[in-house]
Amino acid sequence: MNCPKDHSPMIVVEHNRIALDYCPECRGVWFDRGELELLMELACGGEADTCTADLLTRPEATTAEARRRCPICNHNMRKEHIGQQPAVLIDSCGRGDGLWFDGGELHQVLSQVQTAAGGNQDARLLAFLKETLKADINE
Repeated sequence: MNCPKDHSPMIVVEHNRIALDYCPECRGVWFDRGELELLMELACGGEADTCTADLLTRPEATTAEARRRCPICNHNMRKEHIGQQPAVLIDSCGRGDGLWFDGGELHQVLSQVQTAAGGNQDARLLAFLKETLKADINE
């Protein structure tokens, strides 16, 4: 699979049954549908379908940033905001094939775990990503 940003080959990084596609050139990360569903099951439990639907049906963000093509279906992906203060602009396949985080975006999202209040879906997802990826948010 090639990177949606720079089209270089991505490598697979696996942790806790979740295999992520990582671009060593731009440091972007791709979560495909299966990885996203597993992620939502682990992060949201019985509300996994609701969490997945929420993540894939957010309002499209207005931005001048170039659209990227989904590495699975090759359709243009939607720009969506995730997290708060500041919201991070990510790419989401409108057909539900997955999510793309440009290099540094996942780190930005994970760094919000320190300030996110528990209880909402974003906070649970952020906490789960931080735990799963063992991200060092103090870099």
